[in-house]
Amino acid sequence: MIIAENAFYLFGMGHREKYLYKCGSLIRIADNSVIHKWAVMKESFIYDEYTIILTLTNGQIVKLYENEIGFYINDVCLATGKLNLPSFEEYKYPKQLRILHHEVLISFLDNIPVPNFYVYNTAWYRDGAMMALVLEKTGNIHLLQDWALSITQLYDRNNKGNCEPDNLGQLAFVLSFFVDKSYPLIQDIIAEAKRIMKNGLLTGMTDYNHHEIYSTLWLRLALERLGISTDFIKIPEEFDSYARMFWMDKRDIETKTPFSNEYDYRYPYLWWAVKHFENEEIDDSFLEIRYPMSWESYASEAKYEKIAPLSKNYADNSFSAPHSWHASEMFMYLIEKRK
Repeated sequence: MIIAENAFYLFGMGHREKYLYKCGSLIRIADNSVIHKWAVMKESFIYDEYTIILTLTNGQIVKLYENEIGFYINDVCLATGKLNLPSFEEYKYPKQLRILHHEVLISFLDNIPVPNFYVYNTAWYRDGAMMALVLEKTGNIHLLQDWALSITQLYDRNNKGNCEPDNLGQLAFVLSFFVDKSYPLIQDIIAEAKRIMKNGLLTGMTDYNHHEIYSTLWLRLALERLGISTDFIKIPEEFDSYARMFWMDKRDIETKTPFSNEYDYRYPYLWWAVKHFENEEIDDSFLEIRYPMSWESYASEAKYEKIAPLSKNYADNSFSAPHSWHASEMFMYLIEKRK
């Protein structure tokens, strides 16, 4: 993990306007303008409470915090938007869950879910579907509604313009929270799925490789949520290195895709997903309280130069944090850990 030169925090969860705090400055991210500058003697970051407390050189205290209503400096509200922010105290890792929930909720560009709003400017159906799992758990699924109902294309075409088959199930899954099976785009998804299917399995490349089982499992999950027959889907006994990432439905998979699950600092969400599938314990070193807790690096479509206002180290090392897919995988793994 790459460390930023200075401690920072992002404000503006959900659809709220986004702000960056670092080095005594509050920066409006949309235009990179400094809207407040303080002479700070001491900074206290309380990441799991969405709060920074500044002790100024003149002795004054400034509190920056975000709650279910909005983002505030002391009693002045800078951004509003209703959110549900559970405490997660009934779980084994409440602080980690609160931080990870923030990292999912911060991953919106206006009303569009993105992997990281600095280095991506378009929605990815895969990341949006993973975020939906978290937002459903926390009562914030409404944040995806406007985006979901605005979609007209079956594929996001974010990986070099490719039509990735997993997009079909991911899009249908997100839509399933807001529409029923009669919705025209759902019918288009089913028609397209049948067009590209061979022997009951979606065909095509996902993440520049063959992950047809993973793609088909997303489709089956979505159609079952919508009450649509999945009789035309058949999961064969074939190898797919992504299949054990699909912890949402373990049918047909447990013994069919054995492979070594090595931690990859570039794309750590892949490792977390398999750990979740296998219900394996995680070493405490991966659960350290810090901010951010999620990231991605060296992704082919990310524009890392755009994150330089947050951290030159990040930009120089092709690194972005937080990251919605990584945060979602960690959150969904930890949410199963009751006290």
